[in-house]
Amino acid sequence: MQRKQIKNYIASPLNYIGGKARILDQLLPHFPHNIDIFVDLFCGGCNVGLNVSAGRIVYNDTSSELIGLLRTFKRMNNDTIIRRINSVIEDFKLSRTRESCFAAFGGNSNLGVSKYNREKYLALRQYFNDYKKKGCQHYVLLYTLIIFGFNNQIRFNDKGEFNLPVGKRDFNEVLEAKFRKFFDALRTQNCRFYTKDFRYFRFNSLTKRSLVYCDPPYLITNATYNEKEGWNAQDESDLLSVLDNLNVRKIKFALSNVLSHEGKENSILKEWIDRNHYNVHKIDMDYHYSNYQKKSKKADSQEVLITNY
Repeated sequence: MQRKQIKNYIASPLNYIGGKARILDQLLPHFPHNIDIFVDLFCGGCNVGLNVSAGRIVYNDTSSELIGLLRTFKRMNNDTIIRRINSVIEDFKLSRTRESCFAAFGGNSNLGVSKYNREKYLALRQYFNDYKKKGCQHYVLLYTLIIFGFNNQIRFNDKGEFNLPVGKRDFNEVLEAKFRKFFDALRTQNCRFYTKDFRYFRFNSLTKRSLVYCDPPYLITNATYNEKEGWNAQDESDLLSVLDNLNVRKIKFALSNVLSHEGKENSILKEWIDRNHYNVHKIDMDYHYSNYQKKSKKADSQEVLITNY
């Protein structure tokens, strides 16, 4: 069953695997009231932090490109950004289905416009990877790639090159409306952005009214962030130690994770919960719209929110 609750919240125009947009109605009721500082330690598309009421929001992610885009677009005007995006689309002759149907570009609602855009998209991707100046135009080019890339995701290779293949969609009216709503809301927030490894993030300014929310890569899933040298058992243990230290300081935390997935169990996480008697809240996660869904996927993932309050 498709979850409708996302309509009650502001959704990100940036698509991240495991994003929490569709389960905000289950997460947010578990958060305390009167939060002074909310830390979104693995912010990704910012779906959680953008929908939390707090005196100050702190967004942190190790992706400097993501944080750079958020910082830059927060300072800019929506009309200026969109005008520049449309200019890039025109320069590279990419599709505009808002003005014509899919058939005008040799596609349909199922296949989209990937065939029409493929070579043009690859030319844009190469142009971006060769573009050395990290200014406003760099992030306009990046976001245009995200729009036309596979599932609107962000992915760079070991050389720092954007390497997603072309996607099926383009900059339609729905995505533009989502973009405008998201960045309008972000500009109203008292927020800051950081690119710290969670092990070195400074929690000095937090109080007993603060909340640290963590949505790290999941150790036992098969998402793309666990390819090559992705999230491993040491990372998992290090994060849990950070949360233990916050608990000692009586700072509240909330951790999203999975206890089991496709027959595998996260024994590190389970033992940590049992040892510390933290609270476990079951989450009904809808994988039907997950980007890493497999055709054979069964509903055997136990999604949870773990809190120390």
